[in-house]
Amino acid sequence: MSKQQSKRISRRRAMGVSLGVAGAAAIGPIQASAQPRGGGSLKGKRVLVGIGEFSEGMETYYMVYRLMEEGVVPVVAAAKAGPVHMVVHDFDPKYTNYTEKPGYVIKADVAYPDVNPDDYDAFLIPGGRGPEEMRQRKDVLKITAHFMDKGLPIGAMCHGPQVLWAARPVKGRRMTAYYGIQVDIEAAGAIFVDQPTVIDGPMVTSRGWPDLPDFMPKFLKVLAAS
Repeated sequence: MSKQQSKRISRRRAMGVSLGVAGAAAIGPIQASAQPRGGGSLKGKRVLVGIGEFSEGMETYYMVYRLMEEGVVPVVAAAKAGPVHMVVHDFDPKYTNYTEKPGYVIKADVAYPDVNPDDYDAFLIPGGRGPEEMRQRKDVLKITAHFMDKGLPIGAMCHGPQVLWAARPVKGRRMTAYYGIQVDIEAAGAIFVDQPTVIDGPMVTSRGWPDLPDFMPKFLKVLAAS
């Protein structure tokens, strides 16, 4: 085995250890679910992607680009329209928690006060620290409640589920998230499931960016069926 290969494996193992039990799937290769491209029932649908300052960059851009690949129109929303700084969350064996570094900037297309949720078919919430900011905004909670009340597709990754239980009760719902907020999920009365992606009706949740290849095909399937 080459030194470079050894470093890659060690890094991946470190990520799994840092994620705890929830990171087990990150140690080995992730098998992406089959999802045909070319639009179909997805083409032309509009999905609101809600972020805040310091949302996780890989999760945000991966979601946006996968939507675009399927002919879905992603619309990024934030507190203000314009550039929003995101972060990179990674894992280092020297620390017991994830690390945070400055990441890419993304342009928010619309400000939350100007969002009409009736204009969208689904809502996606990437993780990072953005959800902490989002759940404190009444306009975000109103938008989130719209999708939950109407049974429309809503996806949340990593810390994104924080916005869900801030907007509406989740007692008895099956959910997953970054393992560090498992206690919060259970305190909200939901059932924590340690899987890469959990589908509970139109609600799709996931643990974090290592699970993106599993999460997006499943979210897209729920969106296509809506």
